[in-house]
Amino acid sequence: MIDHQARNKLAEEIRHFVVGFTDNFEFDDAALEIDTKDRGVHEIYTAMWLTYDDLRKHKMEGSWALTEAQMIIVKRAIVFLKSDCEYKRTKPPIFYKIVRPLLWLFSVGILTKQLDKHFNGNGDEDFWPFFCLSDYENAQKIPRYLNGIWLRALASV
Repeated sequence: MIDHQARNKLAEEIRHFVVGFTDNFEFDDAALEIDTKDRGVHEIYTAMWLTYDDLRKHKMEGSWALTEAQMIIVKRAIVFLKSDCEYKRTKPPIFYKIVRPLLWLFSVGILTKQLDKHFNGNGDEDFWPFFCLSDYENAQKIPRYLNGIWLRALASV
């Protein structure tokens, strides 16, 4: 199920947070207010939660700034939120979420890497939250931000 209103709200909140308009507490408060059944929204918010400290107030600057690799993922997540793609990855069972830290510890991540791949429906991790490259490429063909302006600018070149 795609909830465009929730996706648009989260995309804007992420954008404001990443560029420093809002701090982590403001981002968290705004994101937690989004009430939706869209799994893509929930999964992207959960992934964003791993990029900041939820105990100390800060903006995404200085030592808190995203790395280049993190920024690529965040940008891809915004493209996903603005697309019509369903979140296709399967949801791991609750017991796995509970035992995963122990499995990781005992296998030094080897076992959990394989199980994560299995529970994610074998989607391509290089294009998360998209399931695969073709989904990502299709979403890029129809940009949502500044769509008309962007297309007119290209036509005049």
